[in-house]
Formats: sequence, C-alpha cells, structure tokens
Amino acid sequence: MKTRRIVEWAVTGVLATVLLVGGFVLGVFHREAASAVGLTREGAPTTVSPELFAAPTPDPSEPRAAGNGLVAAAPLPSEGAVPKRETLEAKLKGLDTSKLVGVDGAPVTISYEVLDAKTGEVVASKQPTTPLIPASNTKTLTTLAVMHAFTGSETFATTVVQPAPGQIVLVGGGDPLLLSVPAKAGSYPQPPSTQELATATAKALKEAGQTSVTLGFDASYFQEPGWNDTWPSNYRDQVTQLSALWVDEGRLAAGGRSRTPGLDAARIFATQLTAQGITVAAEPAAVKGSGTELARVESLPVHVLVETAMNRSNNSFTEILGLQLARHLDKPTTFAGSVAAIQEQLTSLGVWDEGTVLHDASGLSRENRVTTNMLAKAVRLLDTDPRLSVILDGLPTAGVTGTLADRFTDDISRPARGVARAKTGTLSLVSSLAGTTLTEDDRLVTFAFIINGPPDGWASKVWTDQATGVVASCGC
Repeated sequence: MKTRRIVEWAVTGVLATVLLVGGFVLGVFHREAASAVGLTREGAPTTVSPELFAAPTPDPSEPRAAGNGLVAAAPLPSEGAVPKRETLEAKLKGLDTSKLVGVDGAPVTISYEVLDAKTGEVVASKQPTTPLIPASNTKTLTTLAVMHAFTGSETFATTVVQPAPGQIVLVGGGDPLLLSVPAKAGSYPQPPSTQELATATAKALKEAGQTSVTLGFDASYFQEPGWNDTWPSNYRDQVTQLSALWVDEGRLAAGGRSRTPGLDAARIFATQLTAQGITVAAEPAAVKGSGTELARVESLPVHVLVETAMNRSNNSFTEILGLQLARHLDKPTTFAGSVAAIQEQLTSLGVWDEGTVLHDASGLSRENRVTTNMLAKAVRLLDTDPRLSVILDGLPTAGVTGTLADRFTDDISRPARGVARAKTGTLSLVSSLAGTTLTEDDRLVTFAFIINGPPDGWASKVWTDQATGVVASCGC
C-alpha cells in the first residue's frame, strides 16, 4: 500500500518536472528559431498581458477539477491507527535472539522503547530505563542539545591578525570542517579553506607593502588539551587530538591523524602564503593572537555542521560541537564542560533520565550510559519540533544511504527499507539504533534499540534491523 503510493507520487513528480524543464529548454534554446518563423519580433513587449494565462472564472454549478486540471493531486498519507502495544511487543518478543550470546555466558541486555510520534504514547518497551552503553547514539543527544541552544545560523571564524608589521597570527575559532584546499566543485557541503584565507591574507599584506612575515598560531579558543581519559589509545585512528585550529580534521597527508593539529594547520597555511608570494621567515610558533584583523573565513552554519556530523557519524566533529556548546553557555571548554552543557539542555527538554552518565559528546567512551527511553524521547523531539528537525536530515535511510546503505536485506527487516531513518551506534559488545519509521498503517513512530553484551556485532545489527522492520510492518 505504502509502496504503491510512493511510486505514484514519484511518477507524478517526474512528469511535472519534465514538463517544466521541457518548457524552459524550448523557451531558451529555440528563441532564434521562433523568431525566424515570425513567432517573435524585435520591439515586442517584454511581457504579455497577465490575463492571457489567467484561469477562467469557474462555473459554480460544475465540479471543480483536482489539482491544476492536468493530473489529480496525489493524496497525502492518511494518519493511521496507533499500534496496539500488546501486539507489537509480542512481535518483537518473537524475534530470534539465539545468536545474541554474551562472552563466556555473561548476560546480554536488550532494551528498547517505541513511541507514537504524535502523542508520545509508549507502543512497545523492554527495560527502557536501564542505562546502557549507547555508542554513537550519544551524538543524537549532543546534536539535540546543540540545536536547542543555538539558533542554527551561527558560524565560527578562522582569522589572521597582525600584532605588528611583519608579524601575523593564524587564530582558530573551532571550525570542525575547515579544509586546507576548497572542496571539489559540486560536492556538499562546501566548507571554507585556509587556501582562501591565505589568498585574502596575501592580498592585505601586499597592499600594506609587506612581503615577508613571521607566522604564529593561536588554538586557545578551547581550553581542552584534546584527549579524553576514558578513550583507549587505539581510538586515535578514529578521532583527532581535539583543537580549535585544524584543517582536514587533522588528517595527515601521509596517513593517520595529527597529534599537533594547530601547528600542522599553521605549516600548511605558511606553504600557501609562500605560493602567494609571501615569505614566511620561520617555523610557526604558538602565540596569543591580537592586533588588526587582516582576513577571515566563516564556518558553515551550525545547522549544516550538525547535519554533517550526524550523516558521517563523525566523532571529531561532534566533540568540537560539544566544546562550542560549552563555550556558548559560558561553561569551561573541556570535556566536563561539554557534558555539563549537554546535560543542562537535555534536562530543560525533559529527556535526561536518572542514571545517565556521559563522558564525551561523540559516544566513543565505553563509560557512557544512556536509556532507550531517553533516546526515543529525544528522537521524538527532533520530529515534532521544526527547528530541531534539521538533525533528522542527517540521519541515514534504511537500506539506502550512509551507515544503513548495506543493511535491512532480509525478509524481516526489509519493510523498513526506504521508510526508516535512524542513527547507528557500534562499539565492541555494543549495538544501537534510534530513529523514526512509518508503520504499515502510516503511523509515524520513534524508536530506540540498544544491545549490550554480544561479541557477535553482526548478529546485534541484524536484530536491531529486524526489530525496526517489525515496527515498520506493523498493521496492528
């Protein structure tokens, strides 16, 4: 039923697009031909009478045509019935858990909560208030807190200042997406780059008659030394040493991630200045930036940064957003300050549960503890508050995009393909999935599933996918 409607809408949209594009092409590319046959002439009015294409006054005695008279408008989805809790829980309970076995017989915990998006009514739950390791679904909570505190239009500047003639300082402002060179044309998003900054800086210096400078760098916008004590050292291949100044997320050209991202960014900037005809006299040094501003580039707006962090499930980006949140709320720009800021925002939204523990913003810490009740409520807020819904734009679609592209392939999970949107979370012994889906009756629900314990990560993913499929297929 849903598939048929989706196809109908798609066909209608394609036909409308073809008609519009075709009309545009004929108008633009056949103007000369039209003139040749006398359909246009020099000196003709640039516009036609607005009455020419005006709709005739309808006869009240005749039935009115649907839509624009060309095709009937496709009906919007009807709002179906709320799933019956006992039925949906029975279906979820019937899923195969034989492969969800803990290490050496250790217990496995499966927790979930499914809420009706419109009313908040619980339509299925199991141990929903048990705090568990959420992995990357921590990002769902962090981005919710960020978007609640910010308007979404804010940007963060990377600047070059001049304390004295012949001296310049590259000052980081905590732009998590700052690049060394511009992104490929046509790609999304299009963050600023130090190459653009170098071009503007070189121009300002030359206009002032300066062609040789010393270069300092200032990454003091954040207090955080850059590494969380609860992160194992082998996580360094997944997250960069945090800094208010980096390019390309601190990824090194030779591979790996920088331990000195501010210095490395300054070195790249020095090379770019040299290419613009500015001599950089010595190795960049850490200094406090002050003086006249010569040039700046602004980050993408916060709402784009949030969307990108969720779409890529990027640990480093999200940690920087947590530090930006702390600074925005006048808290220490440390991991502790970031977590305190997240807790403050989620508490004000009514989604902070007793027993919740956070040590970071990204979910890399195995010491984080979150409930599925909390996650389901958070996702429901994203769907019901238009200002927060930008976060949903960053969620992958089941079986189609992002981290869910190669999932939802078996018969039980397949009903969620193209319908559910969700954030994944994966660590060893941990799998989580939280998002939204339509049921078979076209009722929108939000869900959160967390499994802790099984070493078989694939089996855990399959179970969360199947659970989502059961919810999506529920006409109950």
